[in-house]
Formats: sequence, structure tokens, C-alpha cells
Amino acid sequence: MRGFVLHIKRRHRLPARRVDFRVTHLTRQIRRYSVAIFFTFMFAGGMLLGTLSAKSADETILTRLDFLFTTNLSSRLEQSVISTFSASLASNFVFLIFVFLCGLAPWGMGLVFVAPAFKGFGTGLSAGYLFITYGFKGVGFYLLVILGGTFLFSFALIIECIQAHLLSVKIAKCVFTSKIDDSPVSTLVRAYLYRSLYVLILTTGAALLDMLLWTAFSGMFF
Repeated sequence: MRGFVLHIKRRHRLPARRVDFRVTHLTRQIRRYSVAIFFTFMFAGGMLLGTLSAKSADETILTRLDFLFTTNLSSRLEQSVISTFSASLASNFVFLIFVFLCGLAPWGMGLVFVAPAFKGFGTGLSAGYLFITYGFKGVGFYLLVILGGTFLFSFALIIECIQAHLLSVKIAKCVFTSKIDDSPVSTLVRAYLYRSLYVLILTTGAALLDMLLWTAFSGMFF
């Protein structure tokens, strides 16, 4: 009888331990990837705000933002293949160079979040604009033609934001505190340059994907 009671008690304790282990593991994962989660939420929040703002967006604002986002479809459709690639690469490079420079400044960690938030805003604005102007045809066009390159560059941008934030924090510690780091700043900057080169390759790939999708599928909708 005593063994039976102990067996019941043990069976009640096991789930609690499992739940506690899962909560602890989840907490560790959140802390480990907190920077990535933060920038992802900034992008998602900007995208939501841009989608909601598309209905009340002024035509002048849309025209000015066309350099960075697809808000003037008629002019974009008249571009050549090379012009489509150049426009996509140039607009993405503006965000990339901003984040890159933030990583080299001790105060950059306080500004780097602007890039994913604004990129998300423009992504949502473009999607909302196409839906409002062209209906479901615009949604199909966005999903098939625009989303591929946008997703790839957004992924590259978040990676660049993460490493820019980490380097900016390291530089700030060296500048504003007397704490000595194990790795010299020059070594960190060198690694930052190499990683940024890989991000630039991803950005170029996103522009190439943009060009291919525009060339192959834009005629199906317009």
C-alpha cells in the first residue's frame, strides 16, 4: 500500500518538472535570440502600420516613396529589365548602408531599429496600396512578383541589424566605460565587414530575384 501511494505521488510530480523544464528552456531561447526577436517585431509592427496607413496615404507621399517601395506600378512596369534590377538594388542598398554605418558608431544601437521598422512600413504600404488600387489582382501581383525579393532582403536586413547592434554595443562599452574586452575592436570590425559582405551578396540576390519575377510574371496581371 505504501509503495502504491509513493508511485501516485511520483506520477503527479513528473508533469510539473516537465513543464518547469520547458518554461526554463523557452526563457533561455528567448534571451538568446532576444535581439533577433526585437528586430523581427519592429519589422512586423512597421508592416502592420503601413498596411493600415495605405488607405489614407497621400498621393504625394506615395510618389516620393516610390524610390524605396513599389507605390507607382504603372511607372515600374515601363522599366527595362536592367532598370528593374538597378531600382531594386538601389532601394535595398539605402537601408543596408544605414544599418552598416550604425554598427560602426557607439550610438548606432539606438538608431538601427529605424531600418527594419521603416522597411516593414513600406512593405505594408505597398501591399495595402496594391490591394486598394487593383483589388485581388494587386494581391496576386504582390504575392507572386514582389514578395519573393522583399522577403529575401528583409531577412538579410534583420541579420545586418543584429550584427550592427552587437558591434555598436561593443564599441560603446570601449568608448564610454573602462571595461576591457577580450577581443580588440579592430578584430570585431574586421569580422563585421566580412559578414556585411555576405549580407550584400544576399541583397544582390534579392534584387536579381526581383528582376526575374518582374520579367517572368508581371505580364500575367497587367
